[in-house]
Amino acid sequence: MTTRSASSLRFVATMLGCWCILAACSSDAPAPAVRAPARGGEDVVAAPPPVVEAASSQGEKDGSPPSDAAAPRDEVYDPDKVPSFELELEPAAIALLSDPLQDKKTWVHGRFKFGAVTFADVGVRRKGGTTYRVLPDKASLKVKFNKWVKGQKLNGLEELTLNNMVSDPTRLSERLAYHVFRAMGLPAQKANTAHLSINGEDYGIYANVETPDENFLARVFGNRVRTLYEVVWGSSWMPGDTGYEIDIGAPGAPAGTMPDIDLLSAAVAASKDETLLADFAPRLHVRQWLRHSATEAVTGHHDGYAYGFWESHNYFMAGDVDGKFSLVPWSTDLSFSDSDGVPDAANPRSDTALARCTKSACWNEYKIEVQSVLSTYETLDLVNLATKWHDQIDPLVRSDPKGAGSLALYEETTAKLYAWLAARPSVIRAQLGL
Repeated sequence: MTTRSASSLRFVATMLGCWCILAACSSDAPAPAVRAPARGGEDVVAAPPPVVEAASSQGEKDGSPPSDAAAPRDEVYDPDKVPSFELELEPAAIALLSDPLQDKKTWVHGRFKFGAVTFADVGVRRKGGTTYRVLPDKASLKVKFNKWVKGQKLNGLEELTLNNMVSDPTRLSERLAYHVFRAMGLPAQKANTAHLSINGEDYGIYANVETPDENFLARVFGNRVRTLYEVVWGSSWMPGDTGYEIDIGAPGAPAGTMPDIDLLSAAVAASKDETLLADFAPRLHVRQWLRHSATEAVTGHHDGYAYGFWESHNYFMAGDVDGKFSLVPWSTDLSFSDSDGVPDAANPRSDTALARCTKSACWNEYKIEVQSVLSTYETLDLVNLATKWHDQIDPLVRSDPKGAGSLALYEETTAKLYAWLAARPSVIRAQLGL
């Protein structure tokens, strides 16, 4: 699509969105929303917050920022629980989130409730690529607690990421994958299954995934990370790649620039196959890169960095104080399945740096990491864990009014999942000759 065409579509979408918002307003409704200037690539719908009772984390009279709500982070992501989240949205917000022509990164105001915790004003927007949906369908959502109220957090959490799982009939793959990445000692998100209602309507269950943000980075890296980029399109780490989105930019760098990515790209471009690891080492945590890739292979994550069937994407790159990058997994809903073909651990994508690794002693180091990952994998008892989590969510899947796919498909793919988990180590060893 040309820039001119994209701009024209954005203009039409904006006009239609404004018409929808205005049409939703009546004489006793809130004032219509108005578009505020975009910031960081995200449109904003500024609207009066809904009139509700005082929330538990409203700012104090002296003007200090609100304190965190008393809901432990572990309670939000406890794998033994299915947390229930409630959203209340005004008609104008519903109209916008139901409009497929509106930018999915447009935020609206809403009210959030989790147990005894109520926030009177949070930001809500849609998300997703091929899984993107609009209301009243099962839309994937971001809920940002401090979008409109500075300092508002859910015990340290600034944001929820709720994924609709429409690509995963088992409803287990995403959280299982993050569990395995964490078990390998890699920086990865906490995750469980959550239940969501919007304006009292049951929206069923979602994958509740910890958001990669400053709080996540502090938890897994301490205070060492300075930048964070999401790789949303294919990236070979070569100069000129444009598949990055800046989540946290380099301190002091001009807006839109990625100086540490540029240094990594220069190192990759100048590297030689026979000295690949040494050449990458000043700009990349090479052992972590190899282990991340090995974990993608073992989990069959065929929509990520190393073995993506379509392109190398769906991961984050965290740059630290030493100028080195670590990889963080993302969008793991196509793991643990051969539905799109059998991921081959011996053949990483040809446009990745890992493909160059196959040509030298680097590949022996990679195989060592794969063997280490397999050794840990075999201690995790994933079949029993998947069975436990299946039993936890099974009644909710069967009663989900917005669930994708038939119950017959759900049952069939769940049975295949158990077999896949059990067989995977032998499959990987055969592929790599281990």
